Amino acid sequence: MFLLWDLVVRTGAVSQDSLPYPATTMLRVGELLVDPGFLSEVAQTLWAWLVAMVVASVVGIPLGLLLGYFTSLYRPASSLIHAGRSVPSSAFLPVAILLFGLGSQMKVALAIYAIFWPILLNSMYGVRDTEPLMLATGRTMGWGRMRLLRRVVLPSAAPSIATGLRVASSTALIVVLSAELLGATSGVGTVITTYQQAQRPDFVYAGILLVGLLGMLLYYGFNLAERVAVPWGHAQRGSTR
Repeated sequence: MFLLWDLVVRTGAVSQDSLPYPATTMLRVGELLVDPGFLSEVAQTLWAWLVAMVVASVVGIPLGLLLGYFTSLYRPASSLIHAGRSVPSSAFLPVAILLFGLGSQMKVALAIYAIFWPILLNSMYGVRDTEPLMLATGRTMGWGRMRLLRRVVLPSAAPSIATGLRVASSTALIVVLSAELLGATSGVGTVITTYQQAQRPDFVYAGILLVGLLGMLLYYGFNLAERVAVPWGHAQRGSTR
């Protein structure tokens, strides 16, 4: 990829003013990695991402378990949930700015809205996919609802919940960065926008590469955590291939 990038610039297919040489960009990557100001903005982005993940998970997982477990709640709630998730979080950007300004609260609010739905839906579907025979066996053993939930439903739903969290982690980062690029006052996205306005494409591409690296680290981190916390989920996936 870097060879193609270098060839495109050297042949003049793309102006160096728009696309710097990869070697120059990698030098800027190194500079940003040791820049305390840039690292502080990365920390701001990660903090907004973390708060959104925690809030959406604390609300979405228990609610999903509840709605999925009780059929009388699941059916009427499904249509409302699908209607809510069909509205993109970007549509609420003007409202979020009016309510919270351009600070971290705006980014967090948009990210919570975006990732609440996949967490909620995966929790619900995980419960609904619980093997009926396992539930029937638990009931014949005299287990009450709480014990069934703890011993049967939660282990069965855990792989689906973990998948929802993994998907939400990527979505939350995208939404937070988008909010920063569109007008927030802090975060790595604002740094990229500042360099773009200053006509420094080398730093812009360096920032983009580091954002991509951050996204990869979060994805593989969640994937590893899923393998450790819910090993039977990967075993089930492997057996179906």
